[in-house]
Amino acid sequence: MKLLGLEINKLKNESGMALITVLLVLVVMSVMGLSLMGMAASNVKMSSGERSTQSSYYIAESGVTYIMNDITKNIEGFYKDSSDQTSFFSKFESNYKVNTNNLPNYDQFEATFGQQKPVSNIRIDRLDNNPNSAITREYKITSIGAIDKRSRTVEKQFQLTWKPKDSLSIPDTAVFTKNTIKLVGGGGIVGGLGTNLNTAGSIELDGGPTISGNIYVGPTAVKKNVLKKPDSMIVNNPIINMQSIKTFNMPVFPTFPSYPIPADKSHNEYKVINKGVLRVDSWQVEDYVLDMDSNMSFSEIRLNSNYRLFINVKDSDKSIVVDHLNVTNGKIYIIGKGKLTIYVRNNITMGSGSLINSSDQIVNPPKKASADEKRRLIEEQVKKLEVFYKGTKPFILAGDQKIYGSLFAESAELIFSGGGGFQGHIVSGGNKVTIKGGAEAITQLFYAPNADFIASEGGTITGTIIANSFSGSGGSKVTFPDTGLNQDTVPSFIEIGSGGSVNPKDIIISAPTREK
Repeated sequence: MKLLGLEINKLKNESGMALITVLLVLVVMSVMGLSLMGMAASNVKMSSGERSTQSSYYIAESGVTYIMNDITKNIEGFYKDSSDQTSFFSKFESNYKVNTNNLPNYDQFEATFGQQKPVSNIRIDRLDNNPNSAITREYKITSIGAIDKRSRTVEKQFQLTWKPKDSLSIPDTAVFTKNTIKLVGGGGIVGGLGTNLNTAGSIELDGGPTISGNIYVGPTAVKKNVLKKPDSMIVNNPIINMQSIKTFNMPVFPTFPSYPIPADKSHNEYKVINKGVLRVDSWQVEDYVLDMDSNMSFSEIRLNSNYRLFINVKDSDKSIVVDHLNVTNGKIYIIGKGKLTIYVRNNITMGSGSLINSSDQIVNPPKKASADEKRRLIEEQVKKLEVFYKGTKPFILAGDQKIYGSLFAESAELIFSGGGGFQGHIVSGGNKVTIKGGAEAITQLFYAPNADFIASEGGTITGTIIANSFSGSGGSKVTFPDTGLNQDTVPSFIEIGSGGSVNPKDIIISAPTREK
């Protein structure tokens, strides 16, 4: 029993256990502490790296912003010191070391956290997106932001456009010609008229025409001889010799861009896009919406049976290149915030009461809307569409067919009749323009310096006409707006003239900055 008791006492002896426990706790805490310290150090290293990576992006972006602001500040000076586009682009590319690595780095930053001083390496390259354009060039800024051995790259594309300094001087007259003017059979001019001619009989009046404004003639014209009229006709309008003849040059017709043809697409089990043809010619695709995320090309856009096509340009300007714009009977509406440009290679066909770019407010204006209010509605709508027509076939609008937009026809004859008309600015390089039979053109500017312009059978024009010659008869009427030419509505292809100065925003168009 005694031996048993001794053994039990040995088992109950806990001397030294506290030390072991303390040691175990210290070991565990040390391991945990070291682990936490390692994690903390790793996090600090990761945070520092992430900070450097993030900072390098903003450094690169700052480089782009800096150089873009510098270009905007200097571009007007390059323009003023240049006589033509060649000199302008040469000055810009030389100053900004285009296509070289010689542009100074941007380093207006302070070093932080003991790191190396941040720097942005900047380079500008010329792109070949518009190789056939003499007045427009595209460039790309590449900026590499570097800090603490980390770097990120961002890019920004921008476009420079030379604005011709030769002023296109638009006279404050309803009609102005390089050659003869003939008003017979009730033709009327609300406003003034003028001609560059100095010869006798350059303006012919007969059959009760009306002119409400001044008559302008060449610098050496003999006032009493310029009018060819019956002796019984009394003309009290002031006849004024101009100080010099006016020159009217044609704007440069643009080179058509190349865009991809959309893939075939079905809508309500009908192929609305089929082998490059946009077909809105079935009840299955009535009121079809063409969503334009990018520019595109078609061989034909076809509408009939009075179906409607909605072209959604979304939030930016878009362009369509088409061989044949074929609207035999239909309506095209433009929706979205951007402008649509349509390049027509071969032919424009309009039939029945087809409309392009109209609106509910124009078709059904407020009952109490004044003529000026209706005109302003049309002017705003016209801003949403520009049409470039390269075809040689006559462009004909008749029978209540209307297009609300601005037109640039390279060489085609224009014929508006029977209530049809183009409601916007018109530029024509063709040799003949005819408006007759109740046709109406609210043009603001009808610029056709090579064309013999014929208005007859009740054809009416609101705006100013510049032509080679003009003939008005049969109750036709040209009205110069009381407010004059609204230059805010003039489309991009008409250069009114800069007079030697220009706003940088008219020269520079830039895209968003993007990471490479």
